[in-house]
Amino acid sequence: MPSTLLIKDAVLALPSGPMRSDILCEGHRVVAIGRDLVSDGANVIRANGLTAGPGFIDIHVHGGGGWSFFTRDPGEIRAYRGWAPSRGVTAFLVSTVGPNADTTLEMLGALAQAIGTGSGAEAMGFHLEGPFLNPLRRGAFHPDMLREAVREEFLSYQAAAGGAIRQATFAPELSGGLALCAAIASTAVPAIGHTDATIAEARAAFEMGARHVTHLFNAMRPLHQREGGLIVAALLQDDVTCELVCDAKHVQPDVLRFAYRMLGPNRMVCVTDNLHMAGTGELTGRFGDQDVEISGPAAVRPDGTIVGSIATMDEQFRNVVQILDVDLPTAFRICATNPARVIGEGKRKGVLERGYDADIVLLDGDLQVVTTICRGEIAYCTDGARLS
Repeated sequence: MPSTLLIKDAVLALPSGPMRSDILCEGHRVVAIGRDLVSDGANVIRANGLTAGPGFIDIHVHGGGGWSFFTRDPGEIRAYRGWAPSRGVTAFLVSTVGPNADTTLEMLGALAQAIGTGSGAEAMGFHLEGPFLNPLRRGAFHPDMLREAVREEFLSYQAAAGGAIRQATFAPELSGGLALCAAIASTAVPAIGHTDATIAEARAAFEMGARHVTHLFNAMRPLHQREGGLIVAALLQDDVTCELVCDAKHVQPDVLRFAYRMLGPNRMVCVTDNLHMAGTGELTGRFGDQDVEISGPAAVRPDGTIVGSIATMDEQFRNVVQILDVDLPTAFRICATNPARVIGEGKRKGVLERGYDADIVLLDGDLQVVTTICRGEIAYCTDGARLS
């Protein structure tokens, strides 16, 4: 018999307004939402007015809690799966790449063991960030890691991953970039990023199947009045979604507000771009062969280049609410619904509705995570008195 979980007296964050309700989960799915639900023998969570929403989904994250995805050790992914629910995350993509082709193949083959299995947050697949990036916009990537766009190389990575690469970031202006885009689109989401693409080059990639942008504004040609590059092309393309790191460091708050004004609630996707130091309190660390230190909510190299964020998804969710001045249903859309839809999981994740995966986060009045449920199992709870 599948396990049964009953959440009593939660407040659902609905577009029509907050609504008090119970939520009944059987096995991995939500099976009923309504008032005065009962189920004999169910495990019970007394939500007592906590806000319930779909668990956060992070499609661009390199680790956290001390666990790194730049590894051959699947144990790092499994450990992260156990830690991530403490930040409200119920599903994620493993964002990684190796220093060279051979190592990347080895990493993907080894880490594939931790995809889609086990307890905690669900590792839904890989986000391959590189190696097909423009050296001019490499950000924190070492130039030796970057190569021209070769479709056969990507296909070898997808084979090593057992088909689990769900998203791949690439620069379309590279030689072979459009052929690579088409190859990615056959099995995954082509995401444009770390790029010096012009408007015309970005639009050519959109015509080849690219529909997503990796961390808008970061590591790309800046907006200029005579050549707006990918930024303008993406904002004007109504069927393109855009990631934004909402830590207020990667992108300044007014620019975040500008992006949201252009993208609206259906095209903006919050991602953390977290490194392994996120959530640890560490002030220094290593990224590849580089020393990094913490500067506010981000990790930076000695020259000031941002390497990644340490603001976890629950922090960025609160930033979305506060900086963008949006309601909770909109914030859940940006942090859960939209990322699920981007990678083709919108029919089972990202929404708190009957028939969907029972991935649920319960938040208090300050939007702090109290309880996280991953596919019907309690993965994190700060208040054991609520459980019975």
